[in-house]
Amino acid sequence: MKAPDRIGQVISQRYELVEIIGRGGQGTVYEARDRWMSRSVAVKVLGSKAVREPHVFERLMREQQAMVVLKGTSAVELFDVCRGNDGELCLVMELLTGVDLDEHLYTLEERRERMPLTRVVELFDPIVSTLEAAHAAGILHRDLKPANIFLLEAGGVRLLDFGLARLKKSAPLTAAGTVMGSPSFMAPEAWTGVSDLLDQRADVYALGVILFRVLAGELPLSGASLQEKFVNATSAARPSLLRFRPDLPRHADDWVAAALAIDRDERFSSVRALWNAFLSTFEVEPPGRGKRESLWAAAKGAVQQLVRGSALPPAPAPAPPSASASTGAEEPSFAREALAKSVLRTVTASGELGPESTLELSADDLKPVGPPPPKPPAAPRHVEKTLSMSDADLIPEPPPKAAPPPPVRKK
Repeated sequence: MKAPDRIGQVISQRYELVEIIGRGGQGTVYEARDRWMSRSVAVKVLGSKAVREPHVFERLMREQQAMVVLKGTSAVELFDVCRGNDGELCLVMELLTGVDLDEHLYTLEERRERMPLTRVVELFDPIVSTLEAAHAAGILHRDLKPANIFLLEAGGVRLLDFGLARLKKSAPLTAAGTVMGSPSFMAPEAWTGVSDLLDQRADVYALGVILFRVLAGELPLSGASLQEKFVNATSAARPSLLRFRPDLPRHADDWVAAALAIDRDERFSSVRALWNAFLSTFEVEPPGRGKRESLWAAAKGAVQQLVRGSALPPAPAPAPPSASASTGAEEPSFAREALAKSVLRTVTASGELGPESTLELSADDLKPVGPPPPKPPAAPRHVEKTLSMSDADLIPEPPPKAAPPPPVRKK
């Protein structure tokens, strides 16, 4: 049954629906005019079919709760919740102008370009902070993918679609054995259909897949079929990022292994841990950190000069490491290096974390990202949809039985 045409309707005596800007399984999103505030907004209208399904209604309410809790972060902002002219539930949100990350990456790949690391950090630093706030509030996104990250035309970024969000204090809505999410971005434990196994590490895995996709121009674990994606996510060896980007630091593949680990206990425990290790591994700084630390170092030096009444003597230059000290020494593990750098601490000779130190990096300290290796023209863009699957979808069909031999005629 075709959805009713609501163009021109005025919802809640306030929001005039202007045009359709998106459709989904749960309803339709309209651009609307807020007559009271004289501004354009987006109105998500729950479809008539979804209204009759209690779990769909509950999901929309949880999406609304998540957006309220995350107000002030980079999550899309919710303005109002109201009823349509036929009693359907409506969410009124900020109207975004720009392009989603999936479309942006596709455009870059058509030009055989890669996003610079400084731009990656600029976009994902607020996304990480938003996810961190969500997890602290007991909210799992569960459907992180490039299509749900929106790049604003005026600058900035928004995290979209909390329609599959799981609230820690609420009863699960997904029936046992049902798998929900976007297959290429689902953590191995999400394929089990056991919702009790899901925690913030499922979002950690999805974020790792997205970052791999941004840097490499390819998904880390793709598949031609749903069954193949399931097998790759849950058992295949993790790919090499350096194979796609040999210009990246040598520890890049160690970061991938920790971000996409099959065993969630071997994965980064939080999005902040994943992000701090990313910044350390790829030798980049989040926006503003270097500037703040430079100002603090200058202020500290000025105070010391005032106290002592004279200029401070220059610090002695560190002695270069001797050859004997490095011979036969075991290189610290990636995990230790990432942990040490993520909290801005040094590792002492005994392997313990030393006192916290202040880092100051300039543009000269950052390694430039070289041009990506040439690749064939990008395949037609395919936006991966969010699916709801049961165990039966993951079981391969048995091979067809061989036809019985023809009967032998007796003479």
